[in-house]
Amino acid sequence: MVEKKKSQAEKNNQSATEEEIEKAVKGSKRDSNAADEKNSASAAASSSAVSDAEPAVDYEDKFYRAEAEMQNMQQRFNKERASILKYEGQDLAKSILPALDNLERALSVSAGDPASKKIQDGVELTYKSLSNALTDNGIVKIGRAGDQFDPNLHNAIQKTPIDDPEKQKEGTIAVVLQKGYQLHDRVLRPAMVSVYTK
Repeated sequence: MVEKKKSQAEKNNQSATEEEIEKAVKGSKRDSNAADEKNSASAAASSSAVSDAEPAVDYEDKFYRAEAEMQNMQQRFNKERASILKYEGQDLAKSILPALDNLERALSVSAGDPASKKIQDGVELTYKSLSNALTDNGIVKIGRAGDQFDPNLHNAIQKTPIDDPEKQKEGTIAVVLQKGYQLHDRVLRPAMVSVYTK
């Protein structure tokens, strides 16, 4: 009986030892699982920090692009506004040019009597005043006899043969039939000219 008790005590000790070993193994597994969880949590945190940083970089990039687009729009608006201001009198000038032509024609007629001379003086003052107003607003005449023909500025409506090769050069304007006008760098009306040809 004593032997039975001894063997039973040994079995109990052995089972207790086995239970302790199992507990220790389970504990180490739990610790390693906890460590793995901590590692995976820290990895997830670092990856989420990286992924959080990526949208921040993306938003920053979008912000700079939007800011650049706004600056470009502002510059485009300023250029358009300057262009509008630069050429704002264009339509009015085009409307006035025929009246200016008529005043020139009236001045080309010679006045015989004193009353006609006074009228012609009044027409001349009106013509000069109108011409000065156009010049003050950046509108200049284009096309003079002797100038080189430029198809961007002149409209050749006839050819004139060269009589004197020393004075008359091919491709130059022989006669201006109707004056042209230019507003800054924009042609309002090309000059109608006759060009010397061989």
